[in-house]
Amino acid sequence: MSTMFLLAPCLAISFVLPIMPSNGSQEFQANITELNPPTNITVTNRQLGELTFTWNDNLSEGIKNQSKVRYRFEFKYSDLDSWQEDSRLLSPEYVKTFELHRGVSVRIQNVLLDNHQNQKMKSDWTVKDIQSPPDDPETLISNFSCIVYNHSSMNCTWRKGRKAPTDTQYTMYYRQEETTRKCTHYFTDVHGRQGCHVDQGRVYVEENILICINGSSDSSTIPSYYTEFDPWDYEMYNPPVNLTVLPNLTVKWDKPSGYDVNPECFQFQLKVTDMDEGRTEFSTTTDESKYVLVNINPTKRYSVKVRMKLKHCQGNKIWSDWSNEGFIGPIHLFNVHQMLLIVAMFTMAAGLLLLFAFRRCKVLETVFKPIPDPQKKFKTLFEEYNGDFQNWINYQIPISKADECHPVVIEENPKAEA
Repeated sequence: MSTMFLLAPCLAISFVLPIMPSNGSQEFQANITELNPPTNITVTNRQLGELTFTWNDNLSEGIKNQSKVRYRFEFKYSDLDSWQEDSRLLSPEYVKTFELHRGVSVRIQNVLLDNHQNQKMKSDWTVKDIQSPPDDPETLISNFSCIVYNHSSMNCTWRKGRKAPTDTQYTMYYRQEETTRKCTHYFTDVHGRQGCHVDQGRVYVEENILICINGSSDSSTIPSYYTEFDPWDYEMYNPPVNLTVLPNLTVKWDKPSGYDVNPECFQFQLKVTDMDEGRTEFSTTTDESKYVLVNINPTKRYSVKVRMKLKHCQGNKIWSDWSNEGFIGPIHLFNVHQMLLIVAMFTMAAGLLLLFAFRRCKVLETVFKPIPDPQKKFKTLFEEYNGDFQNWINYQIPISKADECHPVVIEENPKAEA
């Protein structure tokens, strides 16, 4: 415990002392009226466009011991008009990568700071020019680009220079983790672009890649192309997997395996296609592996896909391929016309079923048996009596002799009178 109490003041003093100049230092700085500019800028170690700069600051030991000296470094490509501020350095040495085929100028300036780290005095600039190659710039390659796949491989492509001879051959070199390699697997894609495939087992996206492409021809000198490539910006991830569409129109998917990136860094894009009209809409979501679809017509068919890329933490310019496809089928909602049509069809089916049953049981023959024609059975009634049924009956039923009236004799009873 006592050691900790002793260490804390020492740490405090170590932080305070550098920013508490003595009165002598303040007086010395007050007497400085001009700073000399740097001299003797030299360039060494030219590897794939990476240059090491050293220079003489041209300052006295008294100034460097009694003052806060910094070195400002800026650069400008030959095809640009403005200088780009790069760094404020502590020592007269700096490593920087350039596209050397463009030609570049660098300039360095001595800067004196006050106690609050503000600029108090500065020297004139010292400029160093690095000329572009004297070869015809139209023989240089163009449209260079690279894509990293799943941390493990990389494809770089380019177009041959417009005036490059037909026999021009290109060789690509790349450098990462202090190791320079030569690409060996060259190809030409379907668009006529030349390229090279890098499959070294692991591409470290945390470190930039230096690239140089040399061209050679028997009839002309081809300038080399230099660039620095950031794998973070141009990495293509594997697509999401296991996409499903739930009945409540929630789309869910899983991230591909094998990534140790924070899940909150990803962005997802959904592609919803109306399969009946061919219309496509895109929706974007972050952080979550699900999305609820809206404005879906339940009577139409849809297909759904999703893709992903890095959005937060460090952005990415390349989307993954699309995931597997999910589908939304039409949901039939019956209206009045559809209901009437169904009722009519049901009635017709029921009628046909009853007709079949009646024929099987000979019910129709009994129910619909024809009524006999009386004219055929009673010709006399209609031909002689013109349908007069009463006359026809009297004619048809003659009175027999047994039915005739006979007089009845009533005898008187003499006993009754007595």
